Amino acid sequence: MRLRVIILALCGFLLSCGAASSEETGDIVVDYGQWTDGECTLVAGDELPDFVANYGCQADFEAMATRPLDGSIPGARSAKTVWDTYDDTLYFLNAEKYPIHYYFCADHLSIKNGKPPVPDLGTFNMTEYYSPYRRFWLGAITFYEGPQVWTYEIAPYDSSSAEMVAQTMGQISQHAFFGKVLHFHPTSEGVANLVKDLPDDIPVVTTDGLYKGVTFLPLNPGESFGQLRFLKVANLESGKDFVTPRDVVVLDQVPNDIPVVAGIITDELQTPLAHINVLSQNRGTPNMSLAGAVDDVALRALEGQWVRFRVDPFDYHVEAATKAEADKWWDEHKPPPIKVAELDLSVTDLRDVEELTVNDISAFGGKASHFGELYRIEGVRTPDGFAIPVHYYKEFEKANGFDVIIDALLASELFQNDIAYREVALAALREDMEDGWFDPALELEILQKIGEKFPGIKLRFRSSTNAEDLDGFTGAGLYTSKSGQPGNAAQPIAKAITKVYASLWNQRAFEERSYRGIDHRGVGMAILVHRSFPNEASNGVALTNNIFDPTQPAFYINAQRGDISVVRPPLGILPDQFLYFYAYPNQPITYLAHSSMIASGDSVLTLEETRELGTALQAIHLNFASFYATPGKFYAMDIEFKFDPGWTVEEECVAQCDEDDKNCVELPVCTEHDVYKNLLWVKQARPHYGWSASPLE
Repeated sequence: MRLRVIILALCGFLLSCGAASSEETGDIVVDYGQWTDGECTLVAGDELPDFVANYGCQADFEAMATRPLDGSIPGARSAKTVWDTYDDTLYFLNAEKYPIHYYFCADHLSIKNGKPPVPDLGTFNMTEYYSPYRRFWLGAITFYEGPQVWTYEIAPYDSSSAEMVAQTMGQISQHAFFGKVLHFHPTSEGVANLVKDLPDDIPVVTTDGLYKGVTFLPLNPGESFGQLRFLKVANLESGKDFVTPRDVVVLDQVPNDIPVVAGIITDELQTPLAHINVLSQNRGTPNMSLAGAVDDVALRALEGQWVRFRVDPFDYHVEAATKAEADKWWDEHKPPPIKVAELDLSVTDLRDVEELTVNDISAFGGKASHFGELYRIEGVRTPDGFAIPVHYYKEFEKANGFDVIIDALLASELFQNDIAYREVALAALREDMEDGWFDPALELEILQKIGEKFPGIKLRFRSSTNAEDLDGFTGAGLYTSKSGQPGNAAQPIAKAITKVYASLWNQRAFEERSYRGIDHRGVGMAILVHRSFPNEASNGVALTNNIFDPTQPAFYINAQRGDISVVRPPLGILPDQFLYFYAYPNQPITYLAHSSMIASGDSVLTLEETRELGTALQAIHLNFASFYATPGKFYAMDIEFKFDPGWTVEEECVAQCDEDDKNCVELPVCTEHDVYKNLLWVKQARPHYGWSASPLE
């Protein structure tokens, strides 16, 4: 049995008939209109041409179109268009052969075809997207299956005028069966600025509007086998229900955490940077959202059965399988063991972050080591701090006898084979560790260090193991960070440290390490210490590359007001999600969704804040490329950031000149002054390797 990405209107795809759809917006219904097929121009089975001059029917479009390069809105088919102003001719391109406009123009519209020459690619890109005197007007026709809407789109960085868009859409309407229902879809904030100048008879659909029609989101493509189970997130969080690595789970909500499973389907839509998806990418677990999944008849028919589960970038499959098939697949697809840095217990100094590098993971863990690398990047504001080496965690284990207890648990068959018993045993171990004896001499040394660097400041004690923030294994959210402040009886320093130490044995951390073949006794806990951020104006996460379409470099950013978590949000709370084309002229911004915490139309970050963030992301991306970038492989850094109110020193320059002196050359006079504003702080950077650890062919 095969389940499609979205229940397609077969009439629209296979037959010559009308179609209609609408978008629910509060009490208002937006009708995207009806269309009727005409006479097809292509013959089924014939070799496809490089272009056509007309779309006569839906079969013509389907034959010439393909899935768009940008997969941020799933369930779409797209084909490029070229309007050649030299002879006022419209071309609908064969999208499989010509996914890029330039190559079509060079092949068919150049001097060898009796037309003016087409310049080299670099010149073409600068003139045909930005010049008001360009020859080619470039765009795309995209059909979005969810809301059933036809759109004309230009590139997010294209500086076309409203007149150019209107004229092109007029030509398309004359040569395509869907012409009367064609909408303009602005692909960035910059492109949206021309909407006000479009003629009133050109309908516009926003990205938010298109998302309202999306019922399926492929968060992490991949394939797996397992037993299909329907579970409530509340029961998982309360411990009423357990999951195993052989379960494909259908969940009513998006959980913040989940142990290793074979696959995930959430009824509630996720974001690509949601914590559960970071986990899925880390594990290579197929993960998707499907509105109505809990009540889906086809899925319910397979409940409790062994299934083959596959998530593709644009659709998914769930079909019955046998246990033998599942066992065979698991034997062939055991995840390769993760090799972590061997612990270096010889290092005993409390080391300032400016002295830490990526090469110090063995002694100070991944988080602290990457933090030290961040700290030295010019133009990136990172809080000062220091790190407590893993040496002291191992000493803490021995002094309290926890090493003996841990060895006994790992040797126990009951502990290894019974997940319920394992949860209880690990919880008891953590409780004992939190109350464990902490060396007063070490505590005094730490307090002295804090007194020197952070007198009277509330601090954050952050986990930093040698089994996180690694290339191919992020370990996101496995461990716990705590706040503490000297002299504060409610948040003593020693207690904060022992709680971080205890989190090495969080159940999910244990299950994750076991699944990836990591030796538990080869993992140790260092601690990163820096100031806390109790009054943050906004926070977020970002990737330094375009996860949807790496051919169009952009930063993918999620941002939220205040301290509401982006990766672990309360139920129903969503952040701003947008692509920031930092490297393109005018730096276009494409919003995929807006925060549910702010008024409609507003954004979490100001334009100034977005630009400041973009500058930092660019610097971070370039700095870490020497460690993690590999030719031909997706490379991005996963960044956590905050905007926190504070004072900064800025320059103010004013041109001064005597009004009576006509020969005066106005030169700026600059002075420094303090400004109270929201300051960008970057608190974490780790490598991110794209959609999945097991990419599809």
